[in-house]
Amino acid sequence: MLKKYVAAICSVLVLLCLVAVPVGAISEAQQTVISDHCGAIKEDLKNVQRADARARVYIGGRYETILSDFVKPLNLGLVEKNLSRTELIESQNAILGEKLEFANDYIDYQQGLEQLVAMDCKAEPEKFYDKLVRVRQKRKKVEQDMQKMAKILEEYKAQVVKLKEVVSGKTK
Repeated sequence: MLKKYVAAICSVLVLLCLVAVPVGAISEAQQTVISDHCGAIKEDLKNVQRADARARVYIGGRYETILSDFVKPLNLGLVEKNLSRTELIESQNAILGEKLEFANDYIDYQQGLEQLVAMDCKAEPEKFYDKLVRVRQKRKKVEQDMQKMAKILEEYKAQVVKLKEVVSGKTK
């Protein structure tokens, strides 16, 4: 039990500590830790992989629902009533573009993570570390995509609220 606990802590510490070290600058001690705890590290990565896959399905589904059930019908209805707003159409295009970028960046990240999990970290800890750093950068890009989408959706929401005020006659 204690051995599993120590291995889990070591693998988490390795994953956290490796971020601060530039690629290629891995110490002998870090190589040893990676080699010695390769199995636990890979198991942690597989858990991250499963969790991220579930999150991606959920988030991608939410983006699609927002587009198909709200954004597109609202913009189409406004066009039909001659109330079209260019900023809402531009936001729709931004949402579509960011959704595509999120999907592409996630695929790139997931492929990198699959390659990382398939590597022999016991035999090649330095290559494993280098790949880990690159995969973490790809994961960060996916996170940035989600933050950008949240900002675009907030702006769209503000535009809809403003439109509602204009249509109801509160603001001209």
